Amino acid sequence: MSETVLITGASGLLGRALVDAFVRRGIPVLAQYHRRRGGERGNVRWLAGDFSSSRSTAAFLKRHAAALAECVHVIHNYGPIVQKDTAAVTGADLLAAFQVHLQPALDITRFLLAHARLRSALFVAFEHTGRLRSYRRILAYALAKNALPVLSRSLAASHPGIRFSVYSPPTLAGAAVQPPGARPVAPPAVAETIFRVFRRRSGGHFRRETAGGRQGRKHG
Repeated sequence: MSETVLITGASGLLGRALVDAFVRRGIPVLAQYHRRRGGERGNVRWLAGDFSSSRSTAAFLKRHAAALAECVHVIHNYGPIVQKDTAAVTGADLLAAFQVHLQPALDITRFLLAHARLRSALFVAFEHTGRLRSYRRILAYALAKNALPVLSRSLAASHPGIRFSVYSPPTLAGAAVQPPGARPVAPPAVAETIFRVFRRRSGGHFRRETAGGRQGRKHG
């Protein structure tokens, strides 16, 4: 059976490293991009797509239905960060963040469950997912990303034959947003960790612990 994997956000900092990690192993990749298409290479097919609205996500799924039917894995890495002072955040900002980060994860997964032979789905969160803390500039983003473990566990309960995982990466070296005290990690190293999580037989919430450099696992 083909091991074809769909990687969203494939032209971004982590996305490019993920594409490289899978291609090196000979795994066919469907690479979603919004504006910046990646370079041509064997085993990679680039799929244009905009996930800023439910309509544009539906258009992506319809346009690439034939290619997506080959998919048995999805890594949802899409999710731009929009910074805004917490005091100025509005309900519209929250809705927009959930639209960009959660709605594509759900709609793409449901499409693959219905039209492909999906075996696993991995959602990329962010470093502080699952931790109670305050945010001064990325509140909407953090709220949406923190909902991914709930979405993952709920989907896993409804589809026991599919492996659902969430991975919370450390801050990436070269990322536009560098929180105070962050210990940036090179994107290829993070991509290798995600690949190991991808290969596990069971799902859950995984993260790379920045203190000891070890990968941890969290349920709940």
